[in-house]
Amino acid sequence: MEQELVICNGQRMIKGWPEQIQAAQLQPTYIIGGVERERVRYGEEAEDWGADRQPCRDCGVIKGQFHVINCDVERCPGQAITCDCGYELENGDD
Repeated sequence: MEQELVICNGQRMIKGWPEQIQAAQLQPTYIIGGVERERVRYGEEAEDWGADRQPCRDCGVIKGQFHVINCDVERCPGQAITCDCGYELENGDD
């Protein structure tokens, strides 16, 4: 069965993914070791991930937006998907 595609941030993505992007914008922090830390928006990373040229290659956000939770490009005060910081969301999920 073929998945339905929609356009968001100028690119095609699976239906329902724009809602994931919207939800990520409501989660500005992670809890790391009991300390609340600001998430890094796409384009604010120390490395150039191409935010001035294209949406995130993994989750499709545009410059200035928070990545979708568990995006492999997102940086936490480390790298969210591969760091060992044990981050949690504000609601206690990880």
